[in-house]
Amino acid sequence: MNELRNEEEGLSNPSSSINEPNTNEQLMELAASFDNNDTSSPSHSKYSPINLLSFCKRRTIEHYNNISLSELSGSLGDLGTFIPLTVALARERKIALAPALFWAGVSNIITGYTWDVPMCVQPMKSISAVALTDTNGSGNVGLDAQSVTTAGILTGGAVLLLGVTNLIEIVNWIVPLTVVCGLQIGVGIRLASKGMTDIQKLPWGGGYDCIGMAVACALLSMFWLRDSGSQKDKKKQEQAKTDSEGNTRNDVMATTGANSATSSDEDVFQENDNVEMGKVLNNSHQLETATSLNPRSSVSTTAHTNETFDFAASSAPSSTPRQQKQLSYYLRKVWSRACCCLNPFPKTPHPVGIYLFLIGCIFAAVTLATAGPDSGYDLPLYFFGAPVAINAMKDVTSMSWWNGFLQGALPQLPLTTLNSVISVCCLAHTLYPDKRDPVLEEKHRTDAVITRREVSISVGLMNLILVPLGSMPNCHGAGGLAGQHRFGARTGTSVVILGVGKVLLAIFLGGSALTLLDALPIAVLSIMIAIAGLELVSTGVKVLFECVQKEKEKTMKHQGHESVNGKAILQKNATVAMVTAAVIIALKKTHYGALSGWVVHVIYGDGFRNFVVWIQKKRAARS
Repeated sequence: MNELRNEEEGLSNPSSSINEPNTNEQLMELAASFDNNDTSSPSHSKYSPINLLSFCKRRTIEHYNNISLSELSGSLGDLGTFIPLTVALARERKIALAPALFWAGVSNIITGYTWDVPMCVQPMKSISAVALTDTNGSGNVGLDAQSVTTAGILTGGAVLLLGVTNLIEIVNWIVPLTVVCGLQIGVGIRLASKGMTDIQKLPWGGGYDCIGMAVACALLSMFWLRDSGSQKDKKKQEQAKTDSEGNTRNDVMATTGANSATSSDEDVFQENDNVEMGKVLNNSHQLETATSLNPRSSVSTTAHTNETFDFAASSAPSSTPRQQKQLSYYLRKVWSRACCCLNPFPKTPHPVGIYLFLIGCIFAAVTLATAGPDSGYDLPLYFFGAPVAINAMKDVTSMSWWNGFLQGALPQLPLTTLNSVISVCCLAHTLYPDKRDPVLEEKHRTDAVITRREVSISVGLMNLILVPLGSMPNCHGAGGLAGQHRFGARTGTSVVILGVGKVLLAIFLGGSALTLLDALPIAVLSIMIAIAGLELVSTGVKVLFECVQKEKEKTMKHQGHESVNGKAILQKNATVAMVTAAVIIALKKTHYGALSGWVVHVIYGDGFRNFVVWIQKKRAARS
C-alpha cells in the first residue's frame, strides 16, 4: 500500500520520492501543476474528473494508513456537543434526524478528504439556541423548522460571500489576535460550564446516570489524559526500543536469515517441540539402519523403537507444565489488552474518547434492554424506514425568511465569522505547526494550515447546498477541533471515520437513531463537553502568551533590551483577552464579547496607535 501511495505521489510531485511533503504542500503543487499544464486538453483540465479521482484515491490510501486507535478516539471528541444539540432539535421537531445525520456525515467525509486536520462539523449554536426556545422575553415566537432552514441558508450565503470576495481578511485585520484568544477562552469556559451545569441537574444516586458516575468519569479522564511519564521515562523507552531492535538484528545475522529463535514464549515452545521431535526421528532413523544391517536384532530393535515412540508420544506435545505456561502466556496477553486503560505509562496516549463512548454505550444498552412500555423510548428498534434527503423548502414562506434572518442569521453571523472561521484557523495553526504552508508562514499569517477563505467557502457551500435537502445548519467550530485533538485526532482520518459512522447510522437506523442517541448517559456526554471546553481554554492561554512573547521580541528589536517591560505587555494583552472572555461568559453572546474586546484593544491597548501608524504609512506611500 505504501509503495502504491509513493508511486502516485511521485507522478504528481517529482520531489516526493526524496522528501515527503505535508498534505497542504502536495495540494499546492498539484494545483500548480494543473495550472501549468495545457488546459485545452480535457485530460489536463483543472477540474477534470480524472484529477479528482486521482486525488480521492490518494487520500483514501492515506486515510487507510492513518487508521489507529488515537484517530478513532479523536473522532468521538466532538460528540459531547453534537449529540445534545441534535437530539434536542429533533425532539422539538425543528429538524429531521435522519437527513441531519446523513448530511452531517457527508460533510465530515468531504472535510476529511479536503483537509488533513480533524476539522469538525457541528450545529450552529446560536440558531440552535433560538430554535430550542419557544418564546423569548419579548413574547416573540422562536424559530420553527422552516425558519431554521432559512436561517442556515442566509448565514451560509453571507459567509460564502465573505470568503469568495476575501472580505474575511478585512474582518481578521480588524479583530486583533488578543481578542481571538479571549474568544477561545470565553467559548471554552462556556462549554465547560455547560457540561458542569448539565451534571448539576442530575441526582446524586438512584441510577447510573448520576453525579457519581460523572465524577468517576472525570477522575478516569484525568488519569487517561495526564502525561504518560516524564521526558526521562520516554527516553528510556526509546533507548530500550533501540536496544531491542539491535538485538533482533544481531540474532537475524547470527542465524543467516533462518526463522529461528525469537523473544516470544510461544516461539520458544514451538522451537523446543521441534528439537525434541527431531531427536526422536533421528533415533528412529538410526534404529531402522541398524535393523537393515543386523536382522537378528530386529526384535530388540522393534521393542526399542516402540519404547522410543511411546516416549515421543508422551513428550512431543509437551508435558502439562508447558501447556500451563502457554495458557498463562495467552491469559497474560488477553489481560494486558483488556486492562490497557489502567496502564499508568502507556507507549501511546490513551484513546479517551473510545473509553468514554464505550462506557456510554454499555449503559445505553442496559437502559434500552430494561426499558418498559412507559419508559418513553420508541421500542423496539427497527432498521431503515427514514428518508435521508427531504425537501426542507416545502413549507417555507416569506415570514420564515424574515424570522430566519432577524432571529437566526443576524446573531449567528458574528459567531460563525469569529469562532468558526477566524478562531478555528488560528487554532489549527497553533496545534499543527508541522502542517503549515511555508509560503503563508513567511508572511506571518495565523492561517498557514487552513486559510480563512477556504473555511468561509466551506461553511457557505455546506449550508447553501445541504440545508435545503434536510441538513441542519452546520459550521466548523474551534471547540470541536480542540476536543478532537485532545482525544487523540491528528489527521483528517478521524473526521472521515466519524462521517462514515453518521452516514451508516442514518441509513440503517435512521428511524431509531433518536432513541439510540437519547439513551446515552448525560453524565458521560457532559464530561466530554467539559474536556473539549478546557482544551480550548488552554489553547487560548497558550496563544496569548505567544502573542506576548512575539510582541516582546519585536519591541526588543526596535527599542533595545533595557526598555522592554514584559509584565506591562502581558497585562495589556491579558486585559483585552479577559474582557472579551468575561463578556462572553456573562452575557452568553460571542459577538458582544468580541466587540467589547475590540473597544478595549483600541482604547487601552495598541489599537489606536497602530491605526495612526497605518495612516502615516499610507500618506507616505502616496507622497
